[in-house]
Amino acid sequence: MLIKNITLPRDLLTLSEAPLPDQQITVLLGPNGSGKSTLLAQLATQIPDCAYLPQHNQSYDALTVGDLLAIGQQRAVTPIAVDVVAELELTPLLAQDVSQLSGGQQQRVWLAFVLLQNAPVILLDEPLNALDLRYQKRVLDLLPQLSATILVVVHDLNYAYQIAEWVWLFTAGEITIGQPATIMTASTLTAAFATPVVVDQTVSGEVIFRI
Repeated sequence: MLIKNITLPRDLLTLSEAPLPDQQITVLLGPNGSGKSTLLAQLATQIPDCAYLPQHNQSYDALTVGDLLAIGQQRAVTPIAVDVVAELELTPLLAQDVSQLSGGQQQRVWLAFVLLQNAPVILLDEPLNALDLRYQKRVLDLLPQLSATILVVVHDLNYAYQIAEWVWLFTAGEITIGQPATIMTASTLTAAFATPVVVDQTVSGEVIFRI
């Protein structure tokens, strides 16, 4: 997929085109205030049939978890092959009011709501917000199972490197695009985040980022 003619307000970004590889996971990295959330919100209006998880979600009606997930399922043209409810351990919560859940529980519910739509393109703005390590790992394992083109914002560089097949690095009004090994170098990340970033490699070959 080729994203074209991206112009964000406040001169955050003007981009003629950017590749978003089909049925792969692209991670969007960048410092606070660079325009990542603004970009995802705009793409959600430009890309047909996409499913979008913004940073902040709220249910204004007295909906149970089951009710909300049913709405997500109704938006799907075909049912999703992955048991998202089981993967995110939501079965015990199905009868509870969404508004009464903890922040982490609500995040899992909203993520499931988006994934159950089984859209060909999925935009996720910081889906790990409020999730503990257990559920961060669950999401890490879940996303590669989906037959979708995924663009996801994360801040954890180690998590990003594990999950990304492609990277969009957003900084200073520009996006640098490539594969993780090419984009996520110590010098590039240090410049992007204005913070020294060290890239190490374990004896087993695992790449680790630290500051």
